[in-house]
Amino acid sequence: MIAETAHQTEERDLLSRLRFAILSLDLVPGEPISERALEQQFEVSRTPIREALLHLLRDGLVVRDGRSYAIAPFDIAEINEVFAFRDIIEPEAVRLAAKLARPDEIAAIRSSINLSHDEFTPERWLEMGLDFHVRCAQLSRNRCLVTAMQDVTLRTLRARWLSFASEEGRQTTHREHTEILDLIEAGDAAGAAQAVLAHSAAVRREVLQAIENARRFIGRRGVV
Repeated sequence: MIAETAHQTEERDLLSRLRFAILSLDLVPGEPISERALEQQFEVSRTPIREALLHLLRDGLVVRDGRSYAIAPFDIAEINEVFAFRDIIEPEAVRLAAKLARPDEIAAIRSSINLSHDEFTPERWLEMGLDFHVRCAQLSRNRCLVTAMQDVTLRTLRARWLSFASEEGRQTTHREHTEILDLIEAGDAAGAAQAVLAHSAAVRREVLQAIENARRFIGRRGVV
């Protein structure tokens, strides 16, 4: 295994910090950003800033704004497309997971979602929001499904955070995630698929409502 260089470590840490600032809405959708401003804010040199921005462009969290950049606005059409795509791939992922998952893998996911719920921090909750569905997809042993779930969860996680901010929202999410995992553990492929579709429909409604409620906060440039 090749050891990570100090430069690579700096780039990875910066990307993580920038992604969290965007997902947690510290950097507001539609807000213009510049390499120089990010250098000052994160106290790093220009090169890792440029590398991080390239990653975030690919993730759809940053967009080009002429010669500069802007935090990607919430795109309602894209969000609807993402959920439509998710409703095709995620049921198949959990059906396979119900057939192929090992008990130790399920136990590890259960421990993670319980920790993020019982010992809440924004960072831990955001990580869980991305990881739960991806880790369930990993149980399918299908790398294409995993990659697809990584993309769709990342594209909706920022809006999802708006509902995570409430205790009620976190309780509901934990309950629904636990139900999905229980069904996978029981080997109930049909039940798990039905549960993720119900969860996805509820999340879609919450996300769209949360964006509508946040319009005043994020401004006209923040939603397209």
